[in-house]
Amino acid sequence: MHDLAGIEAFVAVVERGSFTAAAKVRQTAKSSISEAVRALEERMGARLLARTTRSVAPTEAGAAFYRSCRRMLDELAAARTEAQARHKSPAGTIRVAAPDGFAPRFIVPGLPAFRAAHPAIDIELVEGAAAARLVDERLDLAIRIVAKPEPSLVVRRIATSRIVIVAAPAYLAASGTPTMPREIVRHALIGFSPLDWRDSWQLGGKTVRVKPKLLTNSSESLRAAALAGLGLAAVPEWLVADAIVAGRLATVLDAHPAPAGGIYAVYPTNRLLTPKIRAFVDHLARDLRARGLPR
Repeated sequence: MHDLAGIEAFVAVVERGSFTAAAKVRQTAKSSISEAVRALEERMGARLLARTTRSVAPTEAGAAFYRSCRRMLDELAAARTEAQARHKSPAGTIRVAAPDGFAPRFIVPGLPAFRAAHPAIDIELVEGAAAARLVDERLDLAIRIVAKPEPSLVVRRIATSRIVIVAAPAYLAASGTPTMPREIVRHALIGFSPLDWRDSWQLGGKTVRVKPKLLTNSSESLRAAALAGLGLAAVPEWLVADAIVAGRLATVLDAHPAPAGGIYAVYPTNRLLTPKIRAFVDHLARDLRARGLPR
């Protein structure tokens, strides 16, 4: 308890720039803050603050210690919030980043059911943010559709994303249907840069070097280009499933499948999985399976 009081006093001094300002924000006497920091330095066996008559600043050791303390206090605050929240219904706002095209098809349709179950939770969608910086953009959660998510994030796999090769029937009628991966180089190709399908396509365990006639970073433009008959497109199956069922697009090279990726819910390692986020991720995992995405 003495260490925690000293750490909180030390962090307040560093962040406020003086013992007086730290005492004010901590609603205590300046002498109490000074004594708590002095005692902490004695227990640490290191000088944490460089003091002059006009200013106070962390020493090199103090600056490093401050960063660790700040993370610890943030995690402690989150733990307290979670413990308190477990006695209440999940509530608050969740900022969720989702890749271009995914939210309208797989997040928004399930929101009425989620809102009915959790009326105190509000959702803020940040779309077109496949690689959004979670901490910098104050995001609680992001949906990543990748082969392997970043190791610095806390991850839960909620579904599988398969890549399929599709084309409009009119294009195939005019240009022919490839039956082997090597044959795609004779076709007009549409590449999708977020999935790294710009220079090579991996089909049936083979890598084929390609030069797409059209390269886009927008899933909606990728879908539109395929529907317009501009060529063969490597697309996430979830993006074109309805067009395939309707006969507006046809799959090719089904015997030579592309590697599958994952659909992940990710959040920063410095945040606990609060009840509101857990409720949303659990709902989304169930809803994706109900809408036909494989686990």
